[in-house]
Amino acid sequence: MRKILIPLLLALSLPTSVNASGFWLLITTVKKPVAFKEYVQEFKPWLKSVGGSLVMKDSEPQIVEGRGGELSVVISFPSKQAAIDAYNSPEYQELTKKRWASTKKTNLIIMGLNK
Repeated sequence: MRKILIPLLLALSLPTSVNASGFWLLITTVKKPVAFKEYVQEFKPWLKSVGGSLVMKDSEPQIVEGRGGELSVVISFPSKQAAIDAYNSPEYQELTKKRWASTKKTNLIIMGLNK
């Protein structure tokens, strides 16, 4: 409980803003590489069309606590609401069926600090 509570309290004490960027934090293990590659090929142009951009990608993340995956990705959006809207869009919900079938994942939508 303490391991969770302290980082949560620290995060809550940081200043936030409606104008802060939004991010997708994706922690993934690829189960079906061919299907995942197809997803990525369709995902890239879609991401650009909704104003998102790839910020970080690491296929060998160093896991120091908890469980992770073999691929960690951070994607930036103009705001947290834009990140939520992009995820909930009908286009992405259709596209993400390929990701669901090809990966084991944890996805978070988070807000950045003030711009």
